[in-house]
Amino acid sequence: MERRGPPHTIGRALLLGGSSGGRQRGRGAAARTRGTILSNERVLVTGSTGVIGTAIVHELREHGYDVFAASSEQADLRDESATAALLNTVAPDSVIHLAARVHGLMGNLRSPGEMYFDNARINTNVVEASRLAGVRKIVAMGSVAMYSDGLRMPMRESDIWMGPPHASEAGYAHAKRGMLAQLEAYAEQYGVDYAMVLSTNLFGPADRFDEERGHVLPSLVSRFHRSVRLDQRMVVWGDGSAQRDFLYSKDAATGLRILLERGSGVYNLASGRETRIREVVDTLAGVSGYRGEIEWDTSKPNGQRERSYDVSRLTGLGWTPRYGLEEALRETYEWFDANASLVRR
Repeated sequence: MERRGPPHTIGRALLLGGSSGGRQRGRGAAARTRGTILSNERVLVTGSTGVIGTAIVHELREHGYDVFAASSEQADLRDESATAALLNTVAPDSVIHLAARVHGLMGNLRSPGEMYFDNARINTNVVEASRLAGVRKIVAMGSVAMYSDGLRMPMRESDIWMGPPHASEAGYAHAKRGMLAQLEAYAEQYGVDYAMVLSTNLFGPADRFDEERGHVLPSLVSRFHRSVRLDQRMVVWGDGSAQRDFLYSKDAATGLRILLERGSGVYNLASGRETRIREVVDTLAGVSGYRGEIEWDTSKPNGQRERSYDVSRLTGLGWTPRYGLEEALRETYEWFDANASLVRR
């Protein structure tokens, strides 16, 4: 296949909804086997500046892909015309769709309508624009929040439509379920191949370290850093007994690349290991050098008590996590410490 240089800019008219004929794909593109993308093909990554976007862009370029890394500064994916213009200009062979509006527990509880509406628009626009632009494969970021509460552990991909999502994440989760329904329908009617991951608690450099509305692990990283810097007592919500599955962004990026190359359908993207919040806190205390006492605020919610996932479908494709929790937390904390004044919150 002929190699293309990536377009370096997208014109102002295009971002405002203008049209473009895009590039021509290399010869033989239509002959690719379903579920297979070759390593010199063009991949559009949405949400490329986030924790997983940063990692997957690096992973793909390391493996020879022609990557166009798109961010919200280039196109507001809630806007149908702007999304179509982006896809027409880049004209990718495949799309890794990571862009989303994301909050942690408190953000989901306070803004369920906004979480649903914004994510539903983003997902619907990206999938439809991809179809119209001739994209052959979409790898989409879902969430384990799509699973219902009360399922037998470990949760399997076949459980995804069994019951409603947990009330604490319903708006976000229903928007993700809607994207899965759209991908399934488009695969049946239009032949657009897809792989959708049900991702666990992902973390790493370039995360959003929002202490109040963010996910548990990046918010803990930020709070430990502040407690050490200001010599303050560390206060943690809940009692530390809740168990979660955490996965480092570099391991997640490897999984996404493997699915791009040879996976179709729905896959759990998780470490397969449950970790108590108390263990995470103790590990971060050691990594950060925190010497004080840790106060557990049991008036605050723990969230769901236990969540575990069967990752055999993904490991069956040759994927396995390479990073242990302490090493991954240390890399994340050191990155945060070096970039504390610039991190997203």
